[in-house]
Amino acid sequence: MPDSVPIAFVDCETTHLDASIGAAWEVAVILREFEDDQHTDTEYVWQIRPNLATADPDALRIGRFEERFAVPPGAEAAWTADESGHVALMTRREAVTAIVNVLSGAVLVGSNPGFDDRHLRRLVGRGRAQWHYRPYDIVQLAAAKIGIEAAGPLPWSARALSRAVGVEPPTEDAAHTALGDARWARDVYDAATRTQTAIELEDARRTAKAEERAEIRGATLTTASEHLRTALFPAVYEDAGQRTAEGVTRAADELLRLVADPNVPTAGEPPAGRAAVLREAIDLARDEACRLEEVAGIEVARGARCVAYLLRKRLVKAQTEPSRTAAEAQPNGTQPS
Repeated sequence: MPDSVPIAFVDCETTHLDASIGAAWEVAVILREFEDDQHTDTEYVWQIRPNLATADPDALRIGRFEERFAVPPGAEAAWTADESGHVALMTRREAVTAIVNVLSGAVLVGSNPGFDDRHLRRLVGRGRAQWHYRPYDIVQLAAAKIGIEAAGPLPWSARALSRAVGVEPPTEDAAHTALGDARWARDVYDAATRTQTAIELEDARRTAKAEERAEIRGATLTTASEHLRTALFPAVYEDAGQRTAEGVTRAADELLRLVADPNVPTAGEPPAGRAAVLREAIDLARDEACRLEEVAGIEVARGARCVAYLLRKRLVKAQTEPSRTAAEAQPNGTQPS
């Protein structure tokens, strides 16, 4: 039986999300080669001096370009995979040729590898990409592992699905470094493609569901809290005064406390769905109003009750939107042509 096709776990740090505008300045490859049912992983990292004229400041910040770019002034590129920190200087042409050679014939695997594929193709030049034409995304592999239903609605969270297959995402220091993310891609690939027992798979599905619920919960409560501060507080302050508006602020703070501590005030798993989260927030606002009436007076409590009223309105909207959308989607509906 012939040996398997090599796998290249890849990641690029770039100056822009759009490969037609920006460029890859750091490329990491972990090349997995097979022989006699065994495999070896070899790590490669290059940094290449980019043209920063069209760089997106956010892209540079996320990749910590200023902090981590190791190519000295006057040099075009460098090999930077040595853990000792040694930098081996290269020309841009030498670096590009090395990347082409390492990736030749390999299948790309990564987190959103289409992004890396586009930047790599621009880096190496037209007609020089000799790797397999179809890259594989670890997010999709992890979702297939635990089941599409357990993965939840699109878009899937790479970090949540990583944890669902038992791989902790990169730490802050390793995240958004090309090698750190390439290692993460390899670990998720290995976890997603290994054989698991039925119990392990069920645990993974439950983990993914819990991550999904936590993300929905955190996003809903954070958005609601921000809306209370920016929209409700000024209106209440103008209509009812500072003391009542203070109740709005305190209720908003309680919503943020829910985000930080998902077991307060309810036990168990956080509720699934935006409507369930809003119901939880309404109960919290009511409880906070009762507490504030005892410790701070009825005026402050009135602000928290305003919060509960506003959240009830948002709940009604959240419950009616799905049915309205479904009705509009009917082929024989009465929507205007």
